[in-house]
Amino acid sequence: EMCIRDSIYSNYYEIEEKITERKKDILGVVLHDDAENYSAKNYITWLNKRIEKNELEKGWASVYIDQDTCYWFHPTQYTEWHCGNIFANTHYIGIERCQSKINGILTDSAFMKVEEVSFWLAAAILKKYQLPVNRETVRIHKEFYDTECPARSWLIHLEQASSTLENMNRLKDYFIYKIKYYYDDITKEDIMPLG
Repeated sequence: EMCIRDSIYSNYYEIEEKITERKKDILGVVLHDDAENYSAKNYITWLNKRIEKNELEKGWASVYIDQDTCYWFHPTQYTEWHCGNIFANTHYIGIERCQSKINGILTDSAFMKVEEVSFWLAAAILKKYQLPVNRETVRIHKEFYDTECPARSWLIHLEQASSTLENMNRLKDYFIYKIKYYYDDITKEDIMPLG
């Protein structure tokens, strides 16, 4: 039983104008580690600065989460710029796990609480879009782009393992196991507030 304690929505949920076109279809979620010390609320200011400077193309995800807050920046059915990969950006929903900086403000156990919220949220989003939980629907950034992301999770769960497909699948299988734990218990009430 895990609910997001505090959901905040950007004004993109109220205005007709969106940043991008609708995704043709939604195939799943991508779990990201932000490699920063910012909380989800810090990203409100951070993203507003990107908008002001006309720098959104540098990247953004639909949703930013920490232990307490879920910041819905942009509706999930629209293309995001979260993977540096057109297919991923136009077919997958980005979940940015905040405060994931290695040796940052969160201990490993505290970051694992953020991970846990992300697993619940991933389960809820997959259920909303009537998708199963498997290696096709649960993805990580490094599958699509040459990046360390999700670096904190990788370090915690795989230590210094090399970036092979086998190791990516090991991490994904752990994520899948955790997401499946929540999936069946997600209710219509849980899905309602999802962006």
